[in-house]
Amino acid sequence: MPTLTANEARNLVPGYRVLAPVGRGGMAQVYLAEREKDGLQLALKVLDASLRDDATFRERFEQEYRLIAAIDNEFVAHIYDQGFSGEHPYIAMEFLPGGTLAARIHEGIGSLEALRIASQIARALDAIHAHGIVHRDLKPGNILFRSDGRPAIVDFGLAKDLGRSIALTQAGGVMATPRYMSPEQCLGESVDARSDLYSLGVIFYEMLTGRRFFEDQGPAAMIAAHVHGELPRLPERLAGYQPVLDRLLARRAEDRFQSARELFAHIAV
Repeated sequence: MPTLTANEARNLVPGYRVLAPVGRGGMAQVYLAEREKDGLQLALKVLDASLRDDATFRERFEQEYRLIAAIDNEFVAHIYDQGFSGEHPYIAMEFLPGGTLAARIHEGIGSLEALRIASQIARALDAIHAHGIVHRDLKPGNILFRSDGRPAIVDFGLAKDLGRSIALTQAGGVMATPRYMSPEQCLGESVDARSDLYSLGVIFYEMLTGRRFFEDQGPAAMIAAHVHGELPRLPERLAGYQPVLDRLLARRAEDRFQSARELFAHIAV
C-alpha cells in the first residue's frame, strides 16, 4: 500500500487521530495514533485495502485480534480494538517505542541481558501456550520493547489455535521466517508449543553471539539445515550456555524442554 503521511492518514480510522507513521510491512502500515475518547496513544496497524477480499489474509487479520485479545500477560502486546474503516482493515494495539529485538541484537547484547530477555519471552510463551496457541513466527522482529525495557511479543497473524483446525500457509510455500522455523515446521508437520521453543533457541543464539544463526544462506538452504544440517555452536567464552541451547535446538521435539514453563524454571534470572 502507498505510504500515507500523517496528515493524509489523520482521519483514516474514525475515533483515532493519526500522529505519525512509525513503520510499514508488506501488507500494512503502522501509525502512532491517539484514541480520541481518552487520549491514549497507541499503534494503529492499517492493512492494505486490497487484502480485504483475500480470504486467507482476512482470516489472519481477524485471527490476530481474537488470539491476542484472550491473553493477559505483561510480555505480550496488548490489543485494544479491531475492525474495518471503509476499505481498510485495522488493529489498534499497544505502542511499543523501544524498538525491536533485531535492532538490539545488531547493537550488541550482553549474555546476562540475553538470558533475562529469553526468560521473559519464555514467560510470554507460557501464557500463549496456556491458551492453546502456537505463535509459529517467533523472531527478533516480532519482539518489541516498552520504554521501561520490558519486551513484548507481537504479530500473531501466523499463530495457530490448537483448538481449531485452521492452519494458514501460503500457496506453494510457507509464510513464516525460515531462519527461525523448527524442523517439524520446515517439514510441514503438525507443530505444538515445542516448536516455538526451538525458535526461541535460535533467537537466544543470536542474542548471545550477535550473529545470524545461518549466515548468507537462502530459504531452501536454511530449511535443509534445520532438518538435517549441522547447527552453529557457541564460541568457547559462551560454552556455559550450550547445554540450554542444545535442549532448545534439539531436532526431535521430545528432546527439547517440554514447555515454556520448564524452560523458565531452568533459566529464570
